[in-house]
Amino acid sequence: MSNTDAAAAWADKRGFLPEVPFDDVRSTALPANGPKQSGFYLLRFDDDTFYVGESVDLRSRMGGHAAKWGSEITTVRLLPETASKQELKKYERFLTHELESKKVRLRNILLASTTAGRDALDELLSDEEQARWILNPGEYNRGDQTPLKAIPEQEVRYSTAARRYSEAPHSAMVTEVLRTYLESCVPVPRATEFQYWGVSAGTFAGTHLPRRFCVNVGKMETFVVHEDKRVPGELFGFINVRESVLFPNTRARWGLRRRHPKLGIRTVQYDDAGSDMVRLQIRGLTALEQLLADPQVTAAAARLVLDVMHKHFCVYTRYHCPQVVQLAYPEYRRPATLAASETPSVHTSFERPHELFTTDEAEIAQESAAHAESDDLAHLDDDECYWIVGCGTKRSGRNQVKDFLASGEWRMDPDPRYEPKVAEMQVGERITVRTRKNVKDDVPFERRDNSVSVMDFHLRGVITDNPGDGCSVKVDWEKVDPTPRRYYLYTSQDTVWPVGRNVRPEWDDLIEFAFDDQDQDVDYFRNLPFWAPRFGDR
Repeated sequence: MSNTDAAAAWADKRGFLPEVPFDDVRSTALPANGPKQSGFYLLRFDDDTFYVGESVDLRSRMGGHAAKWGSEITTVRLLPETASKQELKKYERFLTHELESKKVRLRNILLASTTAGRDALDELLSDEEQARWILNPGEYNRGDQTPLKAIPEQEVRYSTAARRYSEAPHSAMVTEVLRTYLESCVPVPRATEFQYWGVSAGTFAGTHLPRRFCVNVGKMETFVVHEDKRVPGELFGFINVRESVLFPNTRARWGLRRRHPKLGIRTVQYDDAGSDMVRLQIRGLTALEQLLADPQVTAAAARLVLDVMHKHFCVYTRYHCPQVVQLAYPEYRRPATLAASETPSVHTSFERPHELFTTDEAEIAQESAAHAESDDLAHLDDDECYWIVGCGTKRSGRNQVKDFLASGEWRMDPDPRYEPKVAEMQVGERITVRTRKNVKDDVPFERRDNSVSVMDFHLRGVITDNPGDGCSVKVDWEKVDPTPRRYYLYTSQDTVWPVGRNVRPEWDDLIEFAFDDQDQDVDYFRNLPFWAPRFGDR
């Protein structure tokens, strides 16, 4: 059965409506003057791949897909369903896993185990090299002589975490376990470090479970070693692996149990892993070392890592601790970097020092920073990423709105905080340029002598090319409105701020305002707990 036949038979069984040409769906099945429809949809592409998704507003979602994929989409089948966003999300997971079990090639990135037509790793390893690596990861990695990268900002940021990691009991043994995992399960780990994977140190999973380290790939954790404070000196860890590789048959499961009798096997869910994943848990460093010496385990772990790296870069690089990797590879020294006391702050180059803010401004700055810290790419749908970006300061005279219009691009000065995000920008995604400031005049609600943080939106367009320099993208800008539209309270000073639909209500309101020309629900924001004491209804 062909890919199209399998998908059609599945959609018929699930009750999807007949196919509609994608170019006509918003004028026929989802007219602009009709009520909003929620439910599910199945896109068919011209290369015989598919995409299954959900939305509380199917018409709006079709517009987003049109901007991203355009003429590549040939038809769409709809399954209207009146349900909450939470219920739609739950059933979307089930539909994706079920469709994938039919061997239908999907373009879904989240929820699917593998993604058709996408390989974010190909700039480092060709298909042939990846095939050779997966046959014997350890042997392939031993032949790689790539040096460690210079990552000075990260070294400064996590110097304390690195010191505590080194001073913790059994740190040498823990580091050796990390190296074994990297050499056995991660493609050319020194070459892919920071861009495709990262390792954090000293984070927590609950108050009593400090992590010695956590390896992140894509949008998920793949290998973690914990310290259990309830049992002094007790270390334990878990490895996420491909279930189909680990257990090709029932005998393989029995064999694994015999070799590792204290092993815990759990079914957990990560959007990046899809349905084909299990977690292996074990206590004690010796038992963990034995688990990593098992070729059946490392082969399953390697397959998962490779599949996730195909999808996208690691989104948790902000937490990467380079010193831990240096300890794992002492024979590969990082290039010399400035001492911490000589390294310029990435903040002072672009913003006023925090102590120069007034009390009210400082509160607004802290509020913006808090939003930015939580607004990570990890929370975004794979097909609905919108980019809110800044421009250069007037004092610098660089990267102004007029420059963007003249050059047909958006550009920022080099900044390691945002370069990985710029690298994630995709052709077809929408982008808008805004400036942020504090105001006291012409505020459409009672401000009670408080300053109000606002964003003025100046430009909007669609990304047409990403040259890969981490600092710029080509953009087809829309006609400029001479009067910028203003958004209140929910703001960010980040040069690059990615947001997505149907993730949180604040993002939905912001996207509808910035990209769909709808009014802001300012009453919602001013009555949220953070702003209510200053701006809420009494």
